[in-house]
Parts: sequence; C-alpha cells; structure tokens
Amino acid sequence: MQILSLRQLATRSALLLSLGLGSAACDKAINVEPSNSISSDTGFTTKEDAAAGLLGVYDALQLTDYYGVGFPTISDLISGDVAHVGTFTTTLGLIAQNQAQPDNVQIQNTWDAIYATINRANYLIQESEKITDPAFPKLTTQAQARAIRALSYMNLVGLWGGSPQGYGYSGGLGVPLRLVPTVAIGESTAPIARASEAEVAAAIRADLDFAIENLATGVGNRVTKNAALALRARFELRMRNYADALKFASQVPASAGFATAALTATTTPDAIWQLTYSATDTNLYAFWWYTTGGRNELNPGVNIAAAHPAGDKRLAVNVVTGGLTQKYTRTTTRDDPFNVIRYAEVVLTIAEASAQTGNLVNAAAQLNIIRSRAGLAPTTATTADALVRDILLQRRLELAYEGNYWFDLRRTNMVQTALPTYNQTFRNLFPLPNREIQLANGVLTQNPSY
Repeated sequence: MQILSLRQLATRSALLLSLGLGSAACDKAINVEPSNSISSDTGFTTKEDAAAGLLGVYDALQLTDYYGVGFPTISDLISGDVAHVGTFTTTLGLIAQNQAQPDNVQIQNTWDAIYATINRANYLIQESEKITDPAFPKLTTQAQARAIRALSYMNLVGLWGGSPQGYGYSGGLGVPLRLVPTVAIGESTAPIARASEAEVAAAIRADLDFAIENLATGVGNRVTKNAALALRARFELRMRNYADALKFASQVPASAGFATAALTATTTPDAIWQLTYSATDTNLYAFWWYTTGGRNELNPGVNIAAAHPAGDKRLAVNVVTGGLTQKYTRTTTRDDPFNVIRYAEVVLTIAEASAQTGNLVNAAAQLNIIRSRAGLAPTTATTADALVRDILLQRRLELAYEGNYWFDLRRTNMVQTALPTYNQTFRNLFPLPNREIQLANGVLTQNPSY
C-alpha cells in the first residue's frame, strides 16, 4: 500500500508529542498535541489508533532534518562527495569543511529529528501491547517500528559514536539509549548518560532480529523482511563483522532482473526500501540541488566526477554540467523518492564480505555484477585488498548522494587518507549538540576534544 500525505494521516497519533533529548529536559512541557490526536493519557485502544501511530513513525523518519534531506546531506557534505555552494555557511558550510562545532544548528536539528523518530517508535511499541483486538497485526506493526528504531540508532552511532578509527572497537562511544517513550516531563525525560557503542549495538541487533522474524518478504515504502535483512547486513559490515554481514546479505532475495537491467537515469528499480513523498509530504533534495525552482545549496563534490572510470554510465547520473545531479530533479513537486537501502548495496556487501573472508571468486563475481551494469569491464583485481578497494569505489559511485560514503570512510579508517585536510581525527565523530550537554547537568559527556 502506498503511503500518501503522511503528515495529514499521522495527526491521529499521540506520537506527535515526541520530544528530543534536549527539549525533553526543559522545565515545562510544550503542547504539541493536535486537536484531533489521541491523548497520551489515553494511549492506543484500537488497531486504527496503532495504524495511525505507525504512520506517525514513518512520518518522523521523513522529517526535513532526517531523511527529508538533512541526515543524508550532512553525511555527504562531510565526506566531500557533496560540495556546499549556498548561503547556509554557518551550518552546512562548516560541516562541509569538517569544522562543525557543538552549536551547529543543523547538527542539533538532525539529532532532534532522529530522537523524535525513536520516541514515536517507542510509544507505538509500548501502547500496541495494550490492544487486544485479534485482528490487530501487533507483531508486524511492532516489527516495523523496531526496524525504524534500529536504523535510527545506527545513524546516531554512525555520526556521533564509535571511535576515530571506526566502529566496533573496544571502548567505542555510544549515544543515550532510550527504549521507552518520553510522554511527559518527569522521570522518563530525565537526562541519561551515553550507553556504550556495544550496548547500542546489542539493541540494534535485537530490534532487527525481531523485524526479520516477524515481517514478510517484499520491497516497497514500508519496512519488509528484505529491508531488515539488508539493514542487519549493513550494520555488521560497518562493525567489521564480515562473516555475519555475508550471512545476512546472502538471505536478501535478489532484485528481479537486477544483473541484466540497463542502468536508468534514476537508480531506483532495485530499491528494497524507498521513502515516497507527495505534494503534501515533500522533501528538499531537488530544492537544495537546483537553482531553477530551488536555492542551489549543493553541487557534486570536487573529486567525484574524476572518480568515475572511463565509460562509467553512472557519471551522467551523478554529475551533470552546471553542478547538478539526475538523482534528485523534482523541483516543482519536491517528491523525489529516497532510497533507504537498495539491492545494489546488498550485492556490494556480499562482494566485500566475501573478499574479507577469503572467497575471492565470489567477491569478484558479485563486484562484476555492479561493474557490468555501469558499463565497465570485469575487474582485474586478484587480491583481497585490491578487490576491496574496487568494491569501495563502486559503493561510492553506485550509492552516490544516498548518505553512505562517510560511513564507508569511517568504518574502513580511511577518513584521513581520502580527506587529508581532515587532520584532526577527533572530528571523525560529530560533536554532540551543545543544548544536550548543557541541559544534562553533567550526566551527558561531549565527544573528546570538542
């Protein structure tokens, strides 16, 4: 079923009272409950309430400062694959220079949007337990919410956690781990310390395992088992658990005709989970990229065009004369879809995990699927290191402007190699927003050296 006008439909949900960590610590509650919503005192009582609540979770995921444009964009700006050319110099501009400070408004807004999404998911998970209607699909509802919560914690740790050399190392930093909703000022909204990276990782795995067990296979604009498997594979690859990454990626059903499909102007036919937008539920991707119909805040990064091998069909998609891209073009309707995860990423995860676990034949075979679609000859790499280098390049070009490259640089400890001007390794982690630190009264600690 296609999700349309999420912001309209989601007003039934009490999840709209979601509070970010900082705002939850304020001295007074803010009345953000719309007049036709469900009171948090009443909670959910019917399956229709829960359905509206689930729409509210998806709607939060599509917030402007989250997947509506903010989160993937700041990830691509700091990686250098997107260049900042607009007027948001004190926010996007500083992120693009890897000089962001804890008072950066965009960093605060994205942090808030992610935690708001988590809070809506927490509320739905909690309240759905109270519904006894046998027609209510409780497990699949909770599974979708838990997958979105897992993705959100993956994103939080991706930007603000781990270690300067990557993820999954001893002593890695986590983020505040909230698994129950904050619905009113009080004990549930009190500041909490950061969990360790390992503790957050355990919560992510538990959520995704629940989703995998309770969702059906398929693709679309809702979380499916395919998407949950692909996200678990992404997470294990990020954590350098290559055998597990291979195990989960290999369970994702192949996208029909993917290996022989012609490369199209938009690389969406292989989307496993795609966020859809509409005239009443828009995003700002094309608006930030284009001058006509937009404000042209973004251009392709200075090095991404040259990174494409000769004959690469993706160059015409990723880099268009005049500082544009063909991935996001709908400046009038502002309803470009956004790919949360694609089958191309799964193929490249299988390739990389195979190379890292010694199966070079399979690594090359999977890599060549991507190369062939892009119009490139089969790889000439014969060693694991050479294969991984090519796989990482293909990930950069295949998944361009989808918010992935920065996390590849971080997980492979290649930030300073790929971006030698980023010589302050502590900046491999984003700063926690100032407001969170100030309102926590010493409970929450800033990332080192900020």
